[in-house]
Amino acid sequence: MNTHLFIRWMLSLLLPAALILTSCSEDRSALDYQTHPEGWENPSAAEFHGAAALENSGAGCTGCHGGGFTGQGDAVSCYECHGFLHLGVNISEPAMHRAFLADVAWNLARCARCHGSDYAGGTSHVSCVSCHGESGGPVACGTCHAQPPVSDETLPYGMPDGAYGAHTAHARFGCDECHPRSVPSASGLAHVGALPAEISFANARIARQHNFSPAFTHLGNLNSGNGSCATVYCHSNGRGGAPAVMPQWTAGGIGCTACHRMPPPAPHAQVAECHQCHTNVDPSSDYTHFGGIRFLVDSLHVNGEINF
Repeated sequence: MNTHLFIRWMLSLLLPAALILTSCSEDRSALDYQTHPEGWENPSAAEFHGAAALENSGAGCTGCHGGGFTGQGDAVSCYECHGFLHLGVNISEPAMHRAFLADVAWNLARCARCHGSDYAGGTSHVSCVSCHGESGGPVACGTCHAQPPVSDETLPYGMPDGAYGAHTAHARFGCDECHPRSVPSASGLAHVGALPAEISFANARIARQHNFSPAFTHLGNLNSGNGSCATVYCHSNGRGGAPAVMPQWTAGGIGCTACHRMPPPAPHAQVAECHQCHTNVDPSSDYTHFGGIRFLVDSLHVNGEINF
């Protein structure tokens, strides 16, 4: 073969191979190589990755970022930006669901980023209200606790056992008689702070009646505080005096004499049958023991007004 022709023949074989190798090398190592288009991280761009991920539920991302989106090789973890994705959390498991939300301080506003401001699905196309069917969806009060909590099972997640205390006895009063905010904002559980639940009497109506200045010791946990309230109108003699005993939140019921004598001292009439003057007392009450005294309308007992 002619030497000139041989060289041309060899070049015809080597050049395509060189191009292939060069192309592979650029794909794998060139610093200026762009895996994603320019607008990939811009939510307003047509190339925004959120729309692309939704097309196939993120399946197209796993090739580089791994099956759990945690990154592999030179590809970063998606969780560097998407820190709220519930990786490894089975949201259908209530205990796991609660623990996950507790770890992020119950910040449901972050859930709304994907599930929508109404939690009906949003860009995730997964509805929260299919399970959280109460009005308000996940931000309904009943999502975290009963109204009021009356057992360990109905307490907010993280509260110590027994902290439900005297909620049943106070059920006829509004939550904000003791708690600083009783209604969560539309954007999330804005009233949630450090547990146990905050108590302030900030919005109290009855506890502050007749110039009383409510005070309390916080429950904290069952070993660190007695959870009592003092100098409230509710537990007083109605005339500015302190209660005869300090009511304990977890100590069970209290008798009439915890607030006043039976009957109260003069000039109160020294008559033991309360219903003779207080028409809200059931005339059929058993006056042989305080537990036998009944009220016709509970809301009129400790209502901030002295009725006789």
